[in-house]
Amino acid sequence: MLKEAVYHKICSDYAYALSREELLIKIRTKKNDAEKINLIYLDKYKYPTNKETFTIVMKKMASDNLFDYYEAVIKHNFISVNYFFEFIDGKETLYYANYLFSAEQPEDGQEFFNFPVMDEKDIFLVPEWAGEAVIYQIFPERFHNGDTSNDPAEVKPWDSEVDRQIMLGGDLQGIIDKLDYIEDLGINAIYMTPVFKAGSNHKYDTYDYFQIDPQFGSLETLKELVDKAHKRNIRVILDAVFNHSGVEFPPFRDVVDNGENSEYRDWFHIRKFPVKIKEEPDYGTFAYGGHMPKLMTGNEAVKKYLIDVATYWIKEADIDGWRLDVADEAGHHFWREFRKAVKAVKPDALIAGEVWYESSAWLQGDQFDSVMNYVFTDAVKNFVALEKINAKEFGERIESIRGLYKLPAYNALWNLIGSHDTARFLTLSQGDVRKLRLAAFIQFTFTGIPMIYYGDEIGMTGGSDPECRKGMIWDTGKQNTELKEYYKKLISIRKDNKELTHGNFKTVLADEARNIYGFRRSFKQKCMEGYINNMDADQWVLIEVSKSAADLLTGKVYKPVRGRIKVHIPAKAGVIIKV
Repeated sequence: MLKEAVYHKICSDYAYALSREELLIKIRTKKNDAEKINLIYLDKYKYPTNKETFTIVMKKMASDNLFDYYEAVIKHNFISVNYFFEFIDGKETLYYANYLFSAEQPEDGQEFFNFPVMDEKDIFLVPEWAGEAVIYQIFPERFHNGDTSNDPAEVKPWDSEVDRQIMLGGDLQGIIDKLDYIEDLGINAIYMTPVFKAGSNHKYDTYDYFQIDPQFGSLETLKELVDKAHKRNIRVILDAVFNHSGVEFPPFRDVVDNGENSEYRDWFHIRKFPVKIKEEPDYGTFAYGGHMPKLMTGNEAVKKYLIDVATYWIKEADIDGWRLDVADEAGHHFWREFRKAVKAVKPDALIAGEVWYESSAWLQGDQFDSVMNYVFTDAVKNFVALEKINAKEFGERIESIRGLYKLPAYNALWNLIGSHDTARFLTLSQGDVRKLRLAAFIQFTFTGIPMIYYGDEIGMTGGSDPECRKGMIWDTGKQNTELKEYYKKLISIRKDNKELTHGNFKTVLADEARNIYGFRRSFKQKCMEGYINNMDADQWVLIEVSKSAADLLTGKVYKPVRGRIKVHIPAKAGVIIKV
């Protein structure tokens, strides 16, 4: 066994409480290196006298290109738990305890791993509704113009080609007017990019955090939207731009006007006075953009101000959560206090961060509930749209996500295939609608929260920003209505089957030669299997079953022959079989 590849750490992603009685233990090994791993645990305070131990066979729950990840859940009522690992293969038995390997089973308390008292306040709790959420991302300026009286100057026709400055007139009333459409699609959560007063069409350069941008409406318009959405069981999530502001944000204007004498000088990273607004400024910014000065979230006054913003909108408009822009560039200390304040006001508010890479540092239960899962995005893009990786490599990338995160966060990751920051998936796929359908299939059958970027469901196209931010197509004659019906079907299947919202996930097939990936979703006594055919020809797979099984997408029923069914998978398509 390659000892150097073995990894475990107490009080981390590898050992944490799921509840007061449940402790999840994880360990990593070199891929295909362990034949069997037992988790042996004991009562720390009783063991010295009773010598009683308990054994669980650990399950391999994920594999990436280098490692296998094993898990076990201990149910106990001990004050404190000691444990160690037993590796068994045909040649030897090896023990791992307190970061040391040995050929002999450890006996002394100092030789064990230890997990102390499980305090309820340390348990990672994600809002229950998140598991069944289907999120629809809306770019308000481009969704629908419901109130022409608040249109900005020089508003352009809705179907205009877009650039970084153009205004089309979309607003909150437009979203209210289209709630029937959103509800009919099957959506139960809306995420809107920023709606506060700002100087751009995207509103990521906030001028006033306590005012809805007049071109979008007012506080009353937002309240009406949230109220009408809630009556349809649709939650509303806003975008928090707390890493930076716009140049007309009053504290920043004060620094520009008053220089070193400004009471707000420490709200920003000012390198040189006087402050001049320019593209290569002498102050900290987001992405070197002079129009977006960086806020110093370590400053107590800044911290209080922004947290007051977060709680104000929950109290005032009853929003259901925050998506946090550029979340990785604000301090962890800030997000810890942010979470406490938000959860104190609304315990089931959902907090999701924008982090484009491995995000476990923010997903320990003290900061975010979730992140926008761009690791998933890249895997799907490279497998389906660009065809740069095969089924085996795709499976390894997908399973690596399971190895990264605590279970509560893993089940709530925002699985997107595109956003306002990326080219649309159909464009990446060179207009091949089959590929978009297959990507959507993956979104709705995998673990996590599927997130649809407005218009993907009707076949909208567009390259990177600003082309991905075109006006929503409302002319049904220009919509791909067949694609929309496919999305509705996927959403319906997801909602009707707990296996897809609460079930375990396991790879059952990763066929490089045929480029087929298969997985199983199981919950309690129910099970289904999904298969993805990423080839340009129809293929078939054999599935072992004990009774007839149905294809949930087509309704076709397969009857077993000698305990197996032969399932047809169309080219560039997926099937989901209830077994």
